[in-house]
Amino acid sequence: MIDKASLSVAIIAILISAGSIAYTSSVIGGVSSQIDSAKKDLSGQITSQVGQVTSKISPLESSVNSVKQEQTAIRSLVDQRIGGLEKSLQEAQQRLAQAEQQAKQSQQELQALQAERALEEAAKKEKAPLVYGVMDAPDFSGIVWPRFRESYPWAPAEPRYIEGFAPLRGRFVSEYNANTPSADLLLQSEAPMIGDLQSYLQPFPDMKYISLHAPAISFPNQKEPIMFSPFLLPAVIVYNTNLLKADEAPKSWLELSNSKWKGKIALQDTRRLETTTTLLSDLQLAFGQAKWDTFMKGLAANNPLLVGSNTEAYTKVVAGEFPIGIALINDIIRQKTGTPVAVAYPKEDVIAIDPGAATMIGISKKAPNPNFAKLLVTWLMSPTGQRAVAETGRPPALLTLDHPNSLGKVVPAGMTLLPRNQDFFKDPKKWEALMKSYFA
Repeated sequence: MIDKASLSVAIIAILISAGSIAYTSSVIGGVSSQIDSAKKDLSGQITSQVGQVTSKISPLESSVNSVKQEQTAIRSLVDQRIGGLEKSLQEAQQRLAQAEQQAKQSQQELQALQAERALEEAAKKEKAPLVYGVMDAPDFSGIVWPRFRESYPWAPAEPRYIEGFAPLRGRFVSEYNANTPSADLLLQSEAPMIGDLQSYLQPFPDMKYISLHAPAISFPNQKEPIMFSPFLLPAVIVYNTNLLKADEAPKSWLELSNSKWKGKIALQDTRRLETTTTLLSDLQLAFGQAKWDTFMKGLAANNPLLVGSNTEAYTKVVAGEFPIGIALINDIIRQKTGTPVAVAYPKEDVIAIDPGAATMIGISKKAPNPNFAKLLVTWLMSPTGQRAVAETGRPPALLTLDHPNSLGKVVPAGMTLLPRNQDFFKDPKKWEALMKSYFA
C-alpha cells in the first residue's frame, strides 16, 4: 500500500519538473528567435557586401574582355603584316636568285664568246684544214664552204677537200703512222669512224653546240665527245611506182623476208659492213634474237641482189630492174619530179626507219691546223652550218632544224629512228661472220 506522504512528495516533484521544462522551452524559444534574427541580419549584410563586390567586379570583367578583344585585333593585324613581310621577303629572295642566275648565265655567255673569239684568232694563224670526206666534193666546195665564209669572210676562197672512202681512209692511217699527217679532219662513214679510226682522233668536249644534238647521234659509244654527226642518211625501203601500187609495197621491215619478194630485192652487199649491215644489226635489237634470226633466214632465202652501194640499189629500182630495194633517203630527197620511186614507210611491227649512213666528223690527234679544224667542226654543227648541210639535200643531224630537208619534214609524223646496236661497232668481225653465214 503506497504511502500518501511519499505520493504527495512525488506529485510535487513532477509539478516542479514540468515548470522547469516550460521555463526552459520558453528560454530556448527566445534564443532561437534571436538566432534567426541574427541570421537574417548577417545574410542581409553578406548579400549587400556581395552586391557591392559584384558591382565592383563587373566593370573589371568588361575591361578585361575589352583588353582581350584589343589583343586579338592587334595579334591579327601583326599576323597580317608579318605574312605580308614574309611574302615580300620570299619575292625578294626569288628576284635575287633570278638575278644571280642571269648574272651567272651572262658570265658563261661572256666566257663562251671570249673562247670563241680566241679560237677564231688562233685559226686565222693557220691554214684551212684539209678534209678527207665522203660528201660529194661539189657539195662541199660549192655549198658548204661558201656558207662558212659568210660567217668567216677572212677564210680562204677555196677549201682543201679530198673526196674518198676506204682507200682515202687507208691513206690517212698510213700518213698518221708515218708521222707525216696531212689531213686535219676526217668526214667519213659512221662504222669505220667509231671502229678503226676512233683512236686517231682527239677529244673535243667543249664543242659549243653539243647540247643541241642527241648524244646517240653526236658521239655514240664514246666516254667523251670525239666525233660528231653533221648529217644523217636514213636507210628506207623504196619501190618502183610503175611496178607496184602504194598498197602493194612492203608495209614493214619484216615483210622483206616474205617469199613473195624472192628475186625482187636489191640492196647493198651486207658482207661489206656498211649501211645495210648496220640496218640489219639495228633490227636485231628491235626484233629480238629469235624473231631476227627467222627474218634473216627469210631475207637470205629471197636471194636479193647484193650491189656495191645504196645508190646502186636505188638506181636498180629507178630503172625498174627490181621492184623494191633498200636505199638512203637523200636519193629520194634529191630525185627529180616524176621519178618513179617512192618510200615504203613501215606501218606495221617496228614503225621506224634506220639512222643508216650517219656520217661522222673528227679531228686528227696530229692535225697540223687544229684550231681551224675546231672552228670548222663547231660551225658545221651549229644551226647555220646544219642549214648549209640541208642545202646539199642531206637531212641534218640537228633534228629541231626547220628546213624542208629536215627529217621532221621528210618522214611521216610519228616515225622514229631505230636505236643503234652498239654491239656492231664493238665487234665488227663477229658481224662480218654473221653476214657471211646468212649470205654465203
